[in-house]
Amino acid sequence: MEDLFNSAINHLEQLVSFDTSNPPRAISESGLLDYLESIAGQNLSITDHGNGSYNCLIQQGNPKHLINVHLDTVPAGDGWETDPFKLHTDNDVIHGLGACDIKGAAAALLSLIESYDSEYAILFSTDEEAGNSTCIKKFLEVDHPYEGIIVAEPTNNLAVTCHRGIFTGTKKFKGKAGHSSEKRGLQDSAIHKLVHWSEKALKVAADHTETSYENLHGLAFNLGHINGGIKPNIIAESAEVRLGLRPLPNQDISELVAELGLSDSNEEDFIQGFSGPSLPAQGSSNDLKAFANKLNLSLSSPVNFWTEASLFNEAGYPAIVIGPGNIENAHQANEFIHLSQIKESIEIYKGLLK
Repeated sequence: MEDLFNSAINHLEQLVSFDTSNPPRAISESGLLDYLESIAGQNLSITDHGNGSYNCLIQQGNPKHLINVHLDTVPAGDGWETDPFKLHTDNDVIHGLGACDIKGAAAALLSLIESYDSEYAILFSTDEEAGNSTCIKKFLEVDHPYEGIIVAEPTNNLAVTCHRGIFTGTKKFKGKAGHSSEKRGLQDSAIHKLVHWSEKALKVAADHTETSYENLHGLAFNLGHINGGIKPNIIAESAEVRLGLRPLPNQDISELVAELGLSDSNEEDFIQGFSGPSLPAQGSSNDLKAFANKLNLSLSSPVNFWTEASLFNEAGYPAIVIGPGNIENAHQANEFIHLSQIKESIEIYKGLLK
């Protein structure tokens, strides 16, 4: 076990050193693809979907299950106290960009496939942080023989079988410019129109407060970015708001979009962004808890964040989420993971590869 753990840390050191920030998603220049080939050899097949979206499937034999791990990260940003592309260890804590989300899991898996002559299938993807999931969508265009999918994300090594869906977009408003002393500004300002719509949208979200699914409650709704106008003495000619909602598994996204007055919008005033199903996906007949129990995994409570496991589930595969790390330690400066969680994940993934 100690050899596997040391191997995993060595792999993590290499993986963190590759700049797979998304954006810009310069995967081919990072050294990552060559590194995977040096480990997997002829068991590796790489599919280039363009714009830095690569599917790297490492498979040996005909395994029952596929494990998926994304290797792209968010940009490092400001505030790092150490080099984000170099591991820094402090007792049981190890810092590095992507160490938690989710290169720690990738390192654990690479240590296992180097050491065990078993059947396995691991899909490394490179665009999860892009908000379009090209890799997984392209992968699912073809039928695969796997009986179930395990997606690695930071879940404290507990199996997640339920999470919210996601829907994003940009709502645009048009006004009529003029001097702000004109009374018509109350009606003609694009910003005023945006505010009125926002009030109605927030009420729609509030009306769903009592809706629940297991221990998840209400509709998560956010007006994330507002832009418009020029200065206080000019009636705003244009304005826009970028929005996102996170519906529960028992909430229909299309119905919510209609309630928000977005379904009747044309391309000029609403641009849809990314949309992904909840887990379990609507219409899914898979018993995900039974699948996790069959794999002898400890269950997590439902989570609020979205994962690509829902795309696999929507396509008909039983799919769950499990990996080392805490999501609260991801997507921030000085990202970290506990070494003990990496060690624990090796044992978990070892069982899944059998």
